[in-house]
Amino acid sequence: MNKEAILDQTVEQLGRINEALAALRSECLPGQPRKFAILAEGPLEEIRRLQAEIEQLTAEMAAAPATT
Repeated sequence: MNKEAILDQTVEQLGRINEALAALRSECLPGQPRKFAILAEGPLEEIRRLQAEIEQLTAEMAAAPATT
């Protein structure tokens, strides 16, 4: 799989985890903020990991020589 395909897949994963976090938010807030904070820890860590992966992939793609 090339870097562009991996980047596309990673961006899609980030979108899905954001959707899951939004669903969790609407389920827990405003009534259960503590529960939301605890349950959001996993998705937030995954968001950070995916963002770092996207940053790395884009840096690698920017540094790679252009192909035509």
